[in-house]
Amino acid sequence: MDRSRIIELLARKLAGEANSSELEELASLISRYPDSVYYEELLGQLWEESPAENDLDMDTIYQKHLRKYAADFDADLLLPGTYPDEEPSTKKSYNAFATIAICLVALSSLLYLTKRTVAKTDTQIVAGKGVRKNVRLPDGTMVWLNSDSKLSYSNKISQQKKRIVHLQGEAFFDVAHRDHQPFIVKTDRMCVKVLGTAFNVKDYALESSSEATLLRGSIELSVNERAQQKILLNPSEKFALVEGRSKKNGKAPRSADMTMTIAHVLPITIGDEQYIEETSWKDNTLVFKNETLEELKPRLERWFNVKIHIESRQAGSYRFTGAFKKEEIREAMTALQLIKPFTFKLKEHDLIIY
Repeated sequence: MDRSRIIELLARKLAGEANSSELEELASLISRYPDSVYYEELLGQLWEESPAENDLDMDTIYQKHLRKYAADFDADLLLPGTYPDEEPSTKKSYNAFATIAICLVALSSLLYLTKRTVAKTDTQIVAGKGVRKNVRLPDGTMVWLNSDSKLSYSNKISQQKKRIVHLQGEAFFDVAHRDHQPFIVKTDRMCVKVLGTAFNVKDYALESSSEATLLRGSIELSVNERAQQKILLNPSEKFALVEGRSKKNGKAPRSADMTMTIAHVLPITIGDEQYIEETSWKDNTLVFKNETLEELKPRLERWFNVKIHIESRQAGSYRFTGAFKKEEIREAMTALQLIKPFTFKLKEHDLIIY
């Protein structure tokens, strides 16, 4: 991959100085090399940090980026003696030309540090909160990655006997069919095996439930704790795993108490439109049916990139059915207020409901 060219074009885009041909070139490069979205996120943070050119400490900024997304990187990439959580006391101004210069001066350090990450994790695609991504894997498989999710796979996935990817969060897969090369999705809770099909997998670490939904073809799945038990799904079926939940240190640890169900996936009619709730997110539509505000909370937090504090027990118990498409968080909350009475206050990325 021409990392230097991608970073140069990203820097010009951030500065607002990229012309139409450069933007087309950048889009083509990102399409060909989906892992390059990492550079976009890191350079975006460099822009937000707004350092003066003579104060640039690339290693410190990079370490801060790693700390911010600690769950997405190996711990040994974090260097001792850095303090990324400290916020600068002042924010210095600089022009667009200086920004490009800073990004290009930082290029050598960025490439060195990035190669260390890629070498350890191969290719890794990350969709932060409020972000959804669509990528094509080297074998031709199309993947839609939902907010707050991470997908990793070997750079040699097309040449391996088994095409294995690792998922944290939620993704929709439209798998390129290969008779003698099964495609396998591994999560913390389960393993899904297919040859060529379209399906959705949802497995967020801090939630007690995980799901696999099949739209076409067939899949074979197993729960990690019961690997010998194979479960086959037919089109329009959903497998759901719910574990016993006992909070400890804010996490939901594994439990032997598990409930497994298979149900038919039925469309939901909202207004004049029909939706498949389990997969509507890949079309940038958040669909929910008869869910309490408390149940909706984690999905809303990921979708809108906010932290929600529900201070009213009554408001948390209100149930809602609806669909959000292009709404911002304030518009979404105002729409819910038309259904049930509650008050909210939004300050940057914190939403208080009372």
